[in-house]
Amino acid sequence: MQNLAQRPTQSHSISSLDGLRAISILMVVSLHTLQRADADHSMSTVWYAVFNGAAGVFIFFVISGFLITSLLLKEAEKWGSIDLRGFYVRRAFRILPPLYLYIGVVIFVGLLGKLNVAAIDVFGSAFFFHNLVNGPTWSLEHLWSISVEEQFYLVWPSVLAFCLRKGGIAGRTKAAIFPATIIALSPLVRVLFRRFGGAIGRDVSVHFLNFDFIMYGCLVALLQNTPKFERVYRFLTQVWYLPPATMLICNTLGVVYQNYFNLTIGFTISGLAISMFMLWCTRNPDYFVGRLLNSWVLTKIGVLSYSIYLWQTLFLHHDNFRVFAFAPWLGQFPGNWVGFFVAGTASYYIIERPALRLRDKVMLQLSRSG
Repeated sequence: MQNLAQRPTQSHSISSLDGLRAISILMVVSLHTLQRADADHSMSTVWYAVFNGAAGVFIFFVISGFLITSLLLKEAEKWGSIDLRGFYVRRAFRILPPLYLYIGVVIFVGLLGKLNVAAIDVFGSAFFFHNLVNGPTWSLEHLWSISVEEQFYLVWPSVLAFCLRKGGIAGRTKAAIFPATIIALSPLVRVLFRRFGGAIGRDVSVHFLNFDFIMYGCLVALLQNTPKFERVYRFLTQVWYLPPATMLICNTLGVVYQNYFNLTIGFTISGLAISMFMLWCTRNPDYFVGRLLNSWVLTKIGVLSYSIYLWQTLFLHHDNFRVFAFAPWLGQFPGNWVGFFVAGTASYYIIERPALRLRDKVMLQLSRSG
């Protein structure tokens, strides 16, 4: 059997996913821009419902779970097992260089006296427990979502590898128990933390217990093409705009009723709608929605979305006036959009792409040494 490290780096390209990433990041930056324009956040329900930044992050979560699980399933099907070492090497080269560049810039700006930077936020962001801390460093506050993802990926690949030892549909069915259980229990656990956990519990219920969105993506990757799942999928997507309409309704009810709706059933319904729409988009690239998602502009924004997400808070937050005292226009629309797009693009071409090329060389070297 070929050495596990010799397995080639798999393509992460699935039709429409980059376009969906673009929609997600545009939702995030649009909400933050509107909040900058109205620091009291007294915008109308419609604006909050349409430009729901949290929903944008949740779309990222679902896509991530679906993509990673799909790639690992293909690897297991082709090679008979999952190379966990290879997975974490690839993940490190994908996530860490752009992240540590951004954290380094934040620290540097803090040393210049332009930002208040707390050590707990720096360490929490760098070592993926930022969703568990509530420090004062606003320029790092958005990195809670990356912590959620990376905490999840410390567990899920091993669980999947263990379950897939059976092989075939039996292994997938066994693996599906894990995400299905998390999805089922998440509303109850969120409510309990919110109700009885005090101040820390309230933060944890919102920023820590969002694993079910990632799990929806994993579950779809595991169960698609099975008869029961396909019947559910056809029912929920018989009209293509039913899932996105459900997402919009959930966003609206979340604005009106907030955690009373979101933590109980809102997040669960929204996760289901997002996962069904995501799968529909990947299967219908020739429909007008698919053509839009696969257009050059949205695909390009989607490719840049990780770096854009890292940099956007620095340019969009309403407390960034000291950071951009030398050029106030960079902290105001449309200059702030130019700022994070330029910073994100530079990060992608100067850091991300070279890191991915280096990753391929490291994986090749591991294969030779193995």
